[in-house]
Amino acid sequence: MNTNNKFLIVLLTLLVFSNGFIFIKMNGIENRFEKLQREIDSNFKEGLRLLSRSLKKDTDWGTKFDLALSHASKIQVLSDNTSYTSENNEKSRIILSYSYMLQSYFQDSQNSSIDENKQELEELIRCLDELSSNPSNIEYGKKLISLLR
Repeated sequence: MNTNNKFLIVLLTLLVFSNGFIFIKMNGIENRFEKLQREIDSNFKEGLRLLSRSLKKDTDWGTKFDLALSHASKIQVLSDNTSYTSENNEKSRIILSYSYMLQSYFQDSQNSSIDENKQELEELIRCLDELSSNPSNIEYGKKLISLLR
């Protein structure tokens, strides 16, 4: 074998190994991304569950309202990165809408009188409970948006 053939064989071998290495690394990155996405989705659902639970607590309304604002802020931050909003469709828009509206709602102290209307509060809690198990539920998403307006 002459030098050119040896050089070509070494070059091809290096190319095969480097491609294999890149493939393995990219696969690992993809798996980590999927794991991170699942964690964000889980935290989003948990935020909805905690918001509902904080509104059910038997404490003074001021404490409930402050807890609700805290959980609503977490939900709003997570909503941009959850897989439920990764597509450009009606479900995604509804999820983003109610996520942002929840935070706005609990930031406004004028809404702190929601506890005076027990039926409206129960409906809000029911929507949050349903959405915590399925954030993409369009029916309850729309209902929540109408309650927050």
